Parts: sequence; C-alpha cells; structure tokens
Amino acid sequence: MGRHDRIAELANLSPSDTGEPLQVADLGSGYGRMTRTLLAAADGPVRLHAVDAASSLDDDVLHDERVRSVIADLDDPLPFQDASLDRVVSVNVAEHLADPRAHVTDCHRVLRPGGLLVLAHSDWDTTLFAGSDDTLTRVLVDRFVATVPRWAQRADGFMGRKLLGLAGAAPFEIIDVDTWADCHRRFDEDSVGWKVARGVLAATADDEVLRARAEDWVASLHRLAEQGRFLFTVTDVAVVLRRL
Repeated sequence: MGRHDRIAELANLSPSDTGEPLQVADLGSGYGRMTRTLLAAADGPVRLHAVDAASSLDDDVLHDERVRSVIADLDDPLPFQDASLDRVVSVNVAEHLADPRAHVTDCHRVLRPGGLLVLAHSDWDTTLFAGSDDTLTRVLVDRFVATVPRWAQRADGFMGRKLLGLAGAAPFEIIDVDTWADCHRRFDEDSVGWKVARGVLAATADDEVLRARAEDWVASLHRLAEQGRFLFTVTDVAVVLRRL
C-alpha cells in the first residue's frame, strides 16, 4: 500500500447517512493522483472537488463526471461555503503556504460537523538514499531541505513533524496520527527518488564544487538502479482530524 492508498483509507470514504454524494475536496490536486485514488476508495456516491492553482488534471480524472476542477490560490480562503464538505484531504500543501495554521482553520470552516480533515505531509529531512558515500548523501539532503526551489515561494523540509502542532489551530478532535516510510526501488522520471535527486541538483546549482559532486552522486544512483541495488525512502506523516 503506497502513500495515496494509505491517505485514502484514512479519509474513510464510507457512504453518507443521507444517501447524497459524499462531498470531498482534494487540495493541491496536481495531476490528480490523489483524486484518482480517492475515487477508487469511495464506497458510495462521491463528488470530488480537485483544487489547485492551475488546471493540470490528467484527462481521465478531468473528464470523470464525479470530479469538479476548482482553480484557487490555497493561500486564500477555500472557495467553499461554510459546513459544505464531508472530507478535506490536504497532501504536501502546508509547506508552501504563508500561514499553515490559517489553512487548517479554513479547512475547519468548510467541513460539516463530524467531517474529517486528513492533513498529510512528507518530512523531507528524513530522506534516505542507499549510496556509496553516506556523508555526501547527508550533505546533499541537508542542502535540498534548506533550499527553497526557484519555482516556489517557500518550502519547509520539516513540515511533516509539525502537522500535529497545526491541529490546535481550530476545534478539531484528533482521530488518528500515522507515519510510514515506503520503500522505493525505482529511479526513473516518475519516481519520488528521481524528483528529490533533481531537487538536490537544483539546490546545489550555485556551488560549482558541490554541484559537480552532486552530479557524480546522481550518476552513482543510476548505476545502483541498473544493478538492482537502489533504495529510497522518506517518512510521511498523516493526521486525521474531526470537526466537532
């Protein structure tokens, strides 16, 4: 079971008591991987609101009649009426926000009493790569965590461990706290390990010496992958909160 499946399970998408479609918001939906997983996990009728700053959903998700694409800046109040949603799922969103506590407060506003917020985030500082130089790997991961990407306004590589502290931003009941580290053995353009490695290269771009060492390090990861010895993990944290 991967990250998205675990989060969908925590969202507990059982049918509503009224028989009406369960109203679910997927915040920071991107290409729609979490949206797709939530649709598959639903036990009954569901209306999925995929919210992001731009419309980038894969065609199969965008054209699903159960999905509504919503364009919104997640630093602004969510574009939903008070007490209108049954579930809100926020995955790897908090680190990019100016005020994560305000995000949690607004999620509380749009949830119906008894509704669930699943707040989940990777804790990038826990990133582990199998490699031949553990000291260099730690230096590179530290640089990656400390560097805000040029395409982003902000980032926080320690956000996963901060989620439980955000729960007190609104009157929620803590239902569950879960952590896991999935093992990844792929190192290709669709893998998490590849994306983090590309982030390492971007984070070392302004240091000629470290950039060269990082390029050699990425090449060594490719070799490990070809030999079937590549291994990558990062700890994910999920907090399930119920609106009182």
